[in-house]
Amino acid sequence: MKQISIQRHQLAEGPFWSQSEQALYWVDIPACQVWRWHQASNDYQHWTLPKKVSAVFTTQSDRLLVALADSVAYLDKTTGELEHLCDLDSDITGNRSNDAKCDPNGDLWVGTMDDAEEQASGRLWKVTPAGKKTLMLENVGIANTLAWDEPRGRFYFGDSMTRKVHAFPYPEFYDVRNQKAFFEVKQGIGADGSCIDSEGCLWNANWDGARVVRYNPEGEVLHTIELPFAKPTSCVFGGPDGNTLFITSASVATSEDELTANPLSGHVIAIDLKAALGLDVTGEPSQPFAGA
Repeated sequence: MKQISIQRHQLAEGPFWSQSEQALYWVDIPACQVWRWHQASNDYQHWTLPKKVSAVFTTQSDRLLVALADSVAYLDKTTGELEHLCDLDSDITGNRSNDAKCDPNGDLWVGTMDDAEEQASGRLWKVTPAGKKTLMLENVGIANTLAWDEPRGRFYFGDSMTRKVHAFPYPEFYDVRNQKAFFEVKQGIGADGSCIDSEGCLWNANWDGARVVRYNPEGEVLHTIELPFAKPTSCVFGGPDGNTLFITSASVATSEDELTANPLSGHVIAIDLKAALGLDVTGEPSQPFAGA
């Protein structure tokens, strides 16, 4: 287990592994920051934005794409300037973006939520490189876990407020939230961000569960990694061989005593799965946005 981040974050989220750059990106939502770590050089960069930012993606150019609180925009890495692509929930005061991923075609799927976490006013949007957005789901509590398993025709999407992750049909998409969940976590734990490995197994960060859990395609628990912090937020495969699991975490709503006892809270860590679990499993690098 290796510490990647150089400062404690409030709410580190959205880890994105760039295969072309051999670099890890992530965000700190309330700090309005985007971070980049280049593995070979161990160099860091970060950008502070004018609004909360929940996700970051590489694109077909040198620009980045970011999910801001109320919109999606391109970020110029050199100047830090933003170029607006589309609005999100501009009609719902108090909503903000949360988990987001690009599908196998490079379109952006971005979930929103009530920033106060009081009502299920969130949505799930699909955004094309042209900036066209399509409403996919409504009445979402806390949008989390976006992952695609193309061989099985599945799209995984979760709601931390209900503690459930469902397997939706893909590419033919329709709402299956009234059906049995793919998995459901226990009371007091949130099913946060996820990623998929080469065997079609879903790895989920258990918020307030201090672990990442690996589920097989039948929804059964295969492996559990206990973590040195209570609030893991998401995970992604990366590294030169694709067998490193990067995990983001949060330090919000954590007492000083807990932070002292668990100093990695709010940090980003890397786990070599072969060394930790004896697992010779890899995952696909993150999907860039299809726009430039």
